[in-house]
Amino acid sequence: EAAWSVSNMTANGSPDQISYLIRQGAVPGMCNLLSVRDPQIVQVLLDGINNMLETCKQDTDSLCTIIEDCGGLDKIEELQKHQNKQIYKLAFDIIAKYFSSEDYIENEDGEEQFNFQANTAAPEGGFKF
Repeated sequence: EAAWSVSNMTANGSPDQISYLIRQGAVPGMCNLLSVRDPQIVQVLLDGINNMLETCKQDTDSLCTIIEDCGGLDKIEELQKHQNKQIYKLAFDIIAKYFSSEDYIENEDGEEQFNFQANTAAPEGGFKF
């Protein structure tokens, strides 16, 4: 019930209310619950974390640090392996948008993957062996 309540507040609350939740320590509690087995709760928690990151744009770096420090980033990374596609996608999107500076592209299945940029041009003056 607590996870649903906090997540609902992140979806419907004002930026000031969401900042208050963060200051009161809601993030570590939410991150701790990311390891529960119930996919509905995990998805609600990820939605809440994503809502917080979206709403608190000026404090995103601070919020990312809180998530990292409490072990939440490790749990979100693990959720990228989740069998539920919605959980996998949400975890992937959070990491790609807020915790990574890498380039991602969408593959033919509509899923995102890392975009490797190969430099096929020979160096000026040719190769030296």
